[in-house]
Amino acid sequence: MEPLKMNDSSETQSRGKNGKEKCRSHYDIDDVQDKIKKVDVKTSSPTSLLARSTLTLPTSVVKSIQSEQMKAKTKTMPSSGSATGNPQNKTALAPGHSLMDWIRLGNSGVDLTGVGGVPQVVTLSELANHNKQTDAWIAIRGVVFNVTRYMDFHPGGVDELMRGVGKDATKLFDNVHSWVNYQSILQKCVVGRLSRGISSASSTSSVTEKSNNSLPVTLGRNIRSTVQKAVDENSSNLPNVNMDWRQTSNSITLFYQGVRDYPDVYYRLQRLSDSKIIFRLIFEKHIIIHEIELIADIEWPPTYKRDFETMQVDFTFTKKLKDIWKSQGNHTLSQESFTNKRTYKEYEVLSNTPLCKLIHLLVLRAKNFLEIIPVGRHIEVKMNIMGMEISRSYTPVPPCLHPEDMAPNYKPDCICLMIKRYPNGALSPSITKLQPGQTLIMSNGLGAFVTESFDRYPVIHMLAGGTGLTAMLGIIQRALARRSVKLINLLNFNKDEDNMFYVAQLDRVSAEKKFKVTHILSHAGDKWEGRRGTVSDKLLKELIGECSSEGCIFTCGPKGFMLSAKKCIQILGWKSHQMYNFDD
Repeated sequence: MEPLKMNDSSETQSRGKNGKEKCRSHYDIDDVQDKIKKVDVKTSSPTSLLARSTLTLPTSVVKSIQSEQMKAKTKTMPSSGSATGNPQNKTALAPGHSLMDWIRLGNSGVDLTGVGGVPQVVTLSELANHNKQTDAWIAIRGVVFNVTRYMDFHPGGVDELMRGVGKDATKLFDNVHSWVNYQSILQKCVVGRLSRGISSASSTSSVTEKSNNSLPVTLGRNIRSTVQKAVDENSSNLPNVNMDWRQTSNSITLFYQGVRDYPDVYYRLQRLSDSKIIFRLIFEKHIIIHEIELIADIEWPPTYKRDFETMQVDFTFTKKLKDIWKSQGNHTLSQESFTNKRTYKEYEVLSNTPLCKLIHLLVLRAKNFLEIIPVGRHIEVKMNIMGMEISRSYTPVPPCLHPEDMAPNYKPDCICLMIKRYPNGALSPSITKLQPGQTLIMSNGLGAFVTESFDRYPVIHMLAGGTGLTAMLGIIQRALARRSVKLINLLNFNKDEDNMFYVAQLDRVSAEKKFKVTHILSHAGDKWEGRRGTVSDKLLKELIGECSSEGCIFTCGPKGFMLSAKKCIQILGWKSHQMYNFDD
């Protein structure tokens, strides 16, 4: 079957002189509906369901059809302020659960699909298994949505939404509020296509799915070149990962399947031209090099989305010319052995923002290069100071923990560093003085920490002393996105108020129920109302507790802080395999 191609409303509208969207007038509603009826497919097939739904129509036509439906319904429908015609169906939502809050959640990067964003083919029997409030799937017009996270955002209340969970709710939906634009509201919740057949399997071809921007997504088959086969035959120990792709008329997304089996993998991308990209997948013992020449030009850099449950990373490139490609292009595959040899690149400063008196946040970017450094790894920074090359190691940090706190001028191909200025330091005074446009030299990602080795623990405790916080931010970002994590408990130690940084950002994220932060100062001023003190077994017993099989502990800070923390943690009975100490 050829992939279905759905029109995007943005491509079927023109703008009037006043700048507002103006629908084209040449669509005849009766004519469109008549053509839909003539679609030559089985009436019970998912294709028929999609063809007969408004999902495939331009917005202008959908609104006209819905207008006609409304006219018919209002003849018998009681007048009320409710979208369903029943004022009791409108439920007061809890604070933080408005439509805008739902949109913000969808744009936060949290996986609302529950399947890692990989489109599934779902049978009715499998759909029926997801019939609980904590595991809720619903099918409307042949498309399956995961509405688990949407429950508390539904204006009609949880009970009303549960009526359609675990089944094909198309008829129920049409009877209650068919005019609601569910495609837009649930666009980030798409599980896949409903199949009325017997088997269920992931589909990697001939599937059209709603993307994050409501455009049709054409999924390509696994890309396995003749070079791949040769490599497989000669190196049976190579990681078994395959690149897949999907596209809209606006973009193409490239991603690798099978990476979940290799938790230490990370990515380097290099742009050779507008259509030629090199992917390097770095594993423990091997580097897989995938050179791709696309059939048309794309924009750089790509956006990327990491799924911290499946470990999959989606790289999405914007097409310079809007079109649906018949193929991805040409590709070659090679491999080389991993070595500890460091590679260096020049990075340009895009912004330098003071976070407090001594801490600066730098956003840096290398030309035509993108590296996703694994959580907990570090990089080496080098500068020429008075004729001498000086280097120090720093831990990259996320650009933000909350969308409202995005680092200034950040782009997907940037690396962010938080650097403390030591007045008598050899390197930090020079780095923290850098202005946008100036450059420094940075290495590739270094270190051997594998955060996935602690994924079995649902409770994460962190002790951060001063700039030791930088090692924790990536762990926090990742843990917030993982459903299996029940509690993230950060103890943030500093000397005084002048040395505190990133406090407002941490406090904002602490609105998440599972994230807790306690700020502790050893030399606080008179106006400080928070906790006071230093690391002690008494303090840690209160804030962390004695050893628990469900928990792990990360520590990072100055040497004296680390020694005291380790001693106190051991007194409380925590085992060495539950602990990891980062070097500050």
